[in-house]
Amino acid sequence: MTQHVGNTDTVVLASGFAEARTRTANLVAQLERSLADNRLQLPSLPEVALKIRRALADEHVSVKEIARLLGSDPVLAARTLRVANSAMFYRGGRRITSLGAAVGQLGHKMVRNVALSFAAQQAFIGYGSRPLRELVGGVWRHSVHTAVLAHALARSRTLINPDEAFLVGLLHEVGKLCILMRAQEHLEEIAADAAFQSVLLAWHPRIGRAVIEAWELAPELATAVGEHETSSLAAPDPPTMTDVVAVANYLAEHSEEACNDPDFHANAPDLGALASDKASFDTMIRSADVDVRLLIIAFGV
Repeated sequence: MTQHVGNTDTVVLASGFAEARTRTANLVAQLERSLADNRLQLPSLPEVALKIRRALADEHVSVKEIARLLGSDPVLAARTLRVANSAMFYRGGRRITSLGAAVGQLGHKMVRNVALSFAAQQAFIGYGSRPLRELVGGVWRHSVHTAVLAHALARSRTLINPDEAFLVGLLHEVGKLCILMRAQEHLEEIAADAAFQSVLLAWHPRIGRAVIEAWELAPELATAVGEHETSSLAAPDPPTMTDVVAVANYLAEHSEEACNDPDFHANAPDLGALASDKASFDTMIRSADVDVRLLIIAFGV
């Protein structure tokens, strides 16, 4: 009797694996058709994010106007204040309590970054099952970590605008969010499937690039999102935005190892023009770890 139950369980398990593979294959086919026919359904930016992006495109826009737009959405306003008061952007003694002061502290580009991250989260968080929310939350936490490291690398090792690098870090895996949303109906069946994980890795840069282009962000940002997974970690001199995000993504993926293994720096791959001495490397990794924990709270992920 016991043997019979075991055989039945084995058959059911094998059937489940086969079904997961079929679901994954169907998802890939859908993605291929959608990209080929230019019919990939992409989330649009919420109105408040569009208004802020348009306003910030005007170099003469007043702080008062930006604060007014931020204040039109209480959740966005609260997030902006939290980010402005985070250790990464504020070293003062008294908390920033007004949106005008927050805009002054963060600067226009970082205000735009906060608005765009808020918009992306509105598009992708809060849908579907608990497994979906957990996977989406994991993508966002990794993205915040990559953003912090991209900001640090751009600021200390390149002439690239650090706030631009931060934005690309935040959005470099937005393609994964699109794929997860498309697969949400069957996510519990396929989430653990190795083939599905491979699909996420292989397809998210192309899908993410399409999102960045649809949101009419700079071509340099779209290129970085689309090519960071295939870019060499040995960054040329001078490094490009793609190089910065590729290295930041690698370091975020290995941050725990980098913090705990004293030999990590010596054994890490060649980072080319983005390499640094061990003392500077360790300081960047550990500082980023603190900033990430605080920004994850500020960004609500």
